[in-house]
This record gives sequence, structure tokens and C-alpha cells, in this order.
Amino acid sequence: MKKASKATTNATEGEGSRTATRAYDEGLAKSVNAGKSTELGEKASKALDGPEGDALREAERIGKTGQPKRARKA
Repeated sequence: MKKASKATTNATEGEGSRTATRAYDEGLAKSVNAGKSTELGEKASKALDGPEGDALREAERIGKTGQPKRARKA
């Protein structure tokens, strides 16, 4: 039986992907170093308090749980 090459076995990393983690960390560091964290935080806070606030909170809830709310039957 032939042993799979390392390139083949690592092509799909799945959950806990080191490549994705590295890309996220690099992007986060770049964003923080740009010095816009406070500005972006204030913008997000205003968005949550604005007309799209409910939709943003619902999107966050779905992102955390993976479950959209189901309509209740009357």
C-alpha cells in the first residue's frame, strides 16, 4: 500500500486550519497596526444602535450557533 504524500494529506486542513489561523492573525495585526481599531469599533457600535442593529445581532447569533430562527407555527 502506498503512503499518501504530505502535500496530499495537508491539502485540506479542516477545522483548526493552521493556514487560516496564520492568515487571520496576520490580518488582525495589520488592522491593529493601522491604528483604526477605535474608529472601527465606534462605527460598529453606531451600526448596532442604528436601523440595521437587529439584523446585525441576528447575523451574529446565527454565526455563533449556526441555527437561523425558525418561524413558529400559530
